[in-house]
Amino acid sequence: MPQTPRLMIALALVLPLIGCGNDIQTTSGTKYLAAYTQPVPTPTATPGTPISIDQEVVKAASVDPQLQIPGRFGLARIVNGRLTAIPEEEAEQWRSLVAKHANLGEFVAISPLIAALASGSECVPYCDPIREIRLGAARQHVDAVLVYELGARTEKTNTLLAVADLTIIGGAFLPTRTVSAEGVAQALLLDVRNGYPYGTASALTDLSELSPSFGSEAVRARLLEDAMALTVERLMPEVDAMIGKLIAAQLAAR
Repeated sequence: MPQTPRLMIALALVLPLIGCGNDIQTTSGTKYLAAYTQPVPTPTATPGTPISIDQEVVKAASVDPQLQIPGRFGLARIVNGRLTAIPEEEAEQWRSLVAKHANLGEFVAISPLIAALASGSECVPYCDPIREIRLGAARQHVDAVLVYELGARTEKTNTLLAVADLTIIGGAFLPTRTVSAEGVAQALLLDVRNGYPYGTASALTDLSELSPSFGSEAVRARLLEDAMALTVERLMPEVDAMIGKLIAAQLAAR
């Protein structure tokens, strides 16, 4: 699985900081901005005119939750910074989770092809995946979309027996390498119309295995795939808990 330098750098920074967990948001942007102790700065609409940080804050905060349950929900997968189709193994896990929360309404996968068509030529050669997902979800008439992003990295280090690599037998049979893999997954439930973030969830995986020098690259590739699969599996209960909190908050509001 190809990895970009940007992904590797991001994972190096994020992996030590993030753990498995979940959270929701139901706060109002209108109430938040009402707490300004001075006139709220109006974002300028004049092309080419720079905006201040205060105006950017107002623009970022000016969203209110509008989620209605039941509704029409989307599911989108990002790997290596791109919207991808959902593999059958992962799709089956999501189907089980969706069935558990049937009261949410309808779930549909966001099609990369539909998203590309909705994004148009502006998506070439680079496209912001969140923009592409929101446009694709809008084309599929989705109210809110659950976006999940997967990343993984591997590392191969010498063991104390690495000197055995000087011989063919040692390199072929002795555990001269430690191969490790780390996976990270983050999920975001996002309002398609206004970008409001209703909830987040995250999960981590850390695998390692001893290997002879010969064949260690195959071990590395396998561990990378295993880390991705296990990370998705660990993400499921966090998304489950996040959805449960969101449903409880909706019921309390009613």
